[in-house]
Amino acid sequence: MFWFKIQSLDYEALVSGDDDEKSAVKNLQLPVAMGSLRGVRILGSCNGLLCLGIGDNDIILWNPCIGEYKRLQEPTGLGSYGFGYDCCNDDYKLVKVIPRNGSDEICVDVFSLKTNSWRRVCYGGHSFDLVDDLGTLLNGSVYWQAKREDTKETKFIIVSFDLVKEKFRELPKPDSKFAEGPLLGVLGESLCACRSLFGKNVEVWTMKEEGAKVSWIKFATVLLEMEPEYIREYSVPLCFAKNGEAIMLKGGLQLDAYNLKENGYRRIYISPIGHCEFDGTLYVESLVSPNAYDGAHLQSPRIGENAQEKVESSKVGEV
Repeated sequence: MFWFKIQSLDYEALVSGDDDEKSAVKNLQLPVAMGSLRGVRILGSCNGLLCLGIGDNDIILWNPCIGEYKRLQEPTGLGSYGFGYDCCNDDYKLVKVIPRNGSDEICVDVFSLKTNSWRRVCYGGHSFDLVDDLGTLLNGSVYWQAKREDTKETKFIIVSFDLVKEKFRELPKPDSKFAEGPLLGVLGESLCACRSLFGKNVEVWTMKEEGAKVSWIKFATVLLEMEPEYIREYSVPLCFAKNGEAIMLKGGLQLDAYNLKENGYRRIYISPIGHCEFDGTLYVESLVSPNAYDGAHLQSPRIGENAQEKVESSKVGEV
């Protein structure tokens, strides 16, 4: 049988050591009953709102700080998700990118919290397929790994979706050695791409933008020779702590604080059960309500006529 829980980890307290782990780690009660539902996924986090996928067809927007939530009616079918804030229209948007399945266009289901409705937008001229199920939010855009099937080989790229303009942008990966696409994360105000190097260490690259020009700089090499392969292959940065250390989620089993100057790391949190995996996202407490727009909390979300600094962790264990 499987069990799930949501926890809040105060990484600053864990890094500083001022509090013990019991006070820095809090169990959160989901606002909806699980019943026979099979799982919880973190689809995104922005300005104190968590977007959670619960079971196969349920999505909620939830602010754990004020205890308010909103249930969304999700369009059916598979897709890759992204969640964030449209600053020009003062709106929170959830996007679901639909697999192409051989089509010459990409369709995106967009949920607007402000209008409390879904709509579908289709884009021609793109021939990529997203690799990531969940996007990485940075400065109003959501980023995913993607691949393009050319006649001779599969090429990996990075794709962004601007939540204001609602347009895709294709970006280069850091270098040709990223053969199978990087893991994406955020450090400070920069997008990061990570890869395991020769089965030993993890390279962290940061993206720089100057106008329309995109470049990548190797930011750090994290020495992980003594770690198991699954830890090296699935290590991604989440944020900087106040002391300058980078907080990294590693292998879905632990959080480490990485010291850039000394090129060393220390474990600040590990799953209490060895085989219990967790996913995490940066969460900053706020008073933003998912029910803030014009009494939208009194309605069920509509599907349109054309509709086709804490770390929150979602855990799953098997017993």
